[in-house]
Amino acid sequence: MQTHNLILTGFRATGKTSVGRIIAARLHWIFIDTDELACQRLGAPIAEIVARHGWPFFRTAESQLLQELAAIHQTVLATGGGAIEHLWEWRELRRCALVVWLDADSDTILQRLRDDPASGHQRPSLTGQTVTDEIGHLLERRRPLYAAGSDLRLDTGGKTPDALAAEIMQKMGN
Repeated sequence: MQTHNLILTGFRATGKTSVGRIIAARLHWIFIDTDELACQRLGAPIAEIVARHGWPFFRTAESQLLQELAAIHQTVLATGGGAIEHLWEWRELRRCALVVWLDADSDTILQRLRDDPASGHQRPSLTGQTVTDEIGHLLERRRPLYAAGSDLRLDTGGKTPDALAAEIMQKMGN
């Protein structure tokens, strides 16, 4: 497989955007955060989009965006945590990419979300549960998808974005 792209997947607050920006800068590749691009195209933050139109609307827009991005080259792509659930689109994205799953346990994710004052306003609840319960529920559902849809899994607990970027670049042969 020839790798033209790097895709970072994983749950919220696992470092996809931070690590992706570092790697893209080092490789002189394009960096795209799919959540940021979707918000830019839809003209509002995710919380506002979901409040107005609901999660199905956002997931449809996300699906369309992932289909478009399957044709990119020399790009580091940080995907939204739920992008892995678009199975057909994910298969297309993977064709010429190394997919790295940035993983963390639920306690680490919860602490990172608590440490980020903007986090609560950026992403509304998917399930209507408490943040702790939602993290557990979604991780249980998505972990098998992340495992099946990735080439490499890295535990991000206790690691800096720079250390993770270096590890990924080493795996890429850079």
